[in-house]
Amino acid sequence: MASEALSIVIVSSIVSSIRIRIPRETLVSYSNQGWAQQPQQPQQPGQPPHPTPPPTANTSIDLEIKNRRLRTYDRVKAGEQTTTIRQADPNHPGANRPQGNPLAYVHVPQDVPKGGRTARPPFTVTGLNGELLCSVRSVGGGGGGGTYDVYGGDGAVIGRITRHGGRLLPAPRRVRWTMGSAHGGEPPAGKVGTVKGWVAWTILGLPLYGVAWAIGAAQGLLLLLIGDKEEAKKESVWDLEPPNSTEWRASADPAVVLEYRGGGIYRLTPSRLDHRLAYAQAVLHIWDRGTL
Repeated sequence: MASEALSIVIVSSIVSSIRIRIPRETLVSYSNQGWAQQPQQPQQPGQPPHPTPPPTANTSIDLEIKNRRLRTYDRVKAGEQTTTIRQADPNHPGANRPQGNPLAYVHVPQDVPKGGRTARPPFTVTGLNGELLCSVRSVGGGGGGGTYDVYGGDGAVIGRITRHGGRLLPAPRRVRWTMGSAHGGEPPAGKVGTVKGWVAWTILGLPLYGVAWAIGAAQGLLLLLIGDKEEAKKESVWDLEPPNSTEWRASADPAVVLEYRGGGIYRLTPSRLDHRLAYAQAVLHIWDRGTL
């Protein structure tokens, strides 16, 4: 019995001292093969598809709005939209940009009086199927400014847009727009043009603008006298845009929620701003710009 016990102890000691060394590469290869061989969980009937990652907070879209028909809304044919809000292709900037898909339609009644920059006529924005997205109404103006309430399709107020008038004297001040949401929070604000842009415009652009306007008016009058009304009309509406780049942001947040990039193009970040409020602001803002 004593010899058997001694044999067991010796055998156990030998087994415990043996170490089998397996290369690390072999272990990694086996581990990868094991995971690759595991069957994927099949999607059960009736279950929704596997979710895709949500878009980042900085995802933006480009919008295009032409204001020529806004400025002549009283001459738009009955039953037609006044202008169209389209998606713009950021990869094709400039005048040769292909026409984008429509996103919404703007309607201004033909029989309402023109209130000028401080009190634009009421208008509505509808979706592609005619559903009402928002309506905009002026609630007061004065001093170069104007205030507009924006209502959703259900009639509830979704925000308020205010135009703060600019001036040259006694101290220069740029036009400023603010968008207040009915949900509260600091309203994003945007100043029209940059300081450097306005300085350059005052020194160089304004005199050139006056000369170009006089030449355009003379050409239009000449064409009218020889009977070419269509060309005369084109010359009479020619305009040169002053500095107009505008970025809307809250003072406590550097992120831009809406940006006017010139040429009727706006860049919107939908995750940061209600697209209905953005549409209303873009229409009011482009109404102030030169003919596009």
